[in-house]
Amino acid sequence: MNHYRYYISLLRRLPPAVTRRIIRKTCHSYSTMAPYLTGKYGLEIGGPSGIFCSGHLIPVYSLCRGIDTCNFSAQTIWSEPTNLLKFGPRPGKQFVAEASDLSMVPDETYDFVLASHVLEHIANPLRALQEWKRVLNPEGTVLVVVPDKRETFDHRRAFTPFDHIEADFIANTPEDDLTHLDEVLSLHDLALDPPAGSRQQFRERCLRNHSLRAMHHHVFGTETLALMFGRLQMRVVTATIENPYHIVAFAQKADPAVHKLEGLHNLRFRTSGLADNVARAKGSN
Repeated sequence: MNHYRYYISLLRRLPPAVTRRIIRKTCHSYSTMAPYLTGKYGLEIGGPSGIFCSGHLIPVYSLCRGIDTCNFSAQTIWSEPTNLLKFGPRPGKQFVAEASDLSMVPDETYDFVLASHVLEHIANPLRALQEWKRVLNPEGTVLVVVPDKRETFDHRRAFTPFDHIEADFIANTPEDDLTHLDEVLSLHDLALDPPAGSRQQFRERCLRNHSLRAMHHHVFGTETLALMFGRLQMRVVTATIENPYHIVAFAQKADPAVHKLEGLHNLRFRTSGLADNVARAKGSN
């Protein structure tokens, strides 16, 4: 019997996340991101997150010198008693604040900012990114993970246009905003979101979103993310779609003097061919 083919056939039957854990495969852009994070000190918004642990898609915790965390509340619906153990024996400072208001953190404090499946929960995501950029050292980086809507309960929703994101930014939209409530209630696929409960339970949860933060205000694609980073004069280093349902974007704080050049650089992440490229990358996972 050909044992190699047998084991390969077994791996193909497993969910992608389980297969990745077995073969310890990281995301496509990990080797590009690693040098920016190794030995550095950062801030995670909404952490700690399993995706950044050793053996997972983007094992950042094992690379960095240390990391602080920031959550909108001391207890969230995602809190677990053992969460801090994910960082290892020395967790850093723990802030309680809005992701879009880090006023307790001085300018240019961190080498990097992480946020996994956080940005879609923020009513004013461009304002949040602006704050994350502010606390970065010169040439610091932001690593953002958002859902690939095609594989999640948001698959029926349209991508949020950049114009809408920018309008929220200009209007200083607050975090208790429910502009997207009707869209969410109408198009959210509850079959893919068992913890949301029944249609009525889901509606009640959404109405309490300011205290729970479970609702997805926006639906992001790589093009919108590239435009957001460009709006804030940040250079997109890499953007990929990863199994089972992640978009991973990595951007660097840019010198305003070369902003026009960075805008041209980000353009390649907004071309029509990008969708085909990332789809092929997704299929090769």
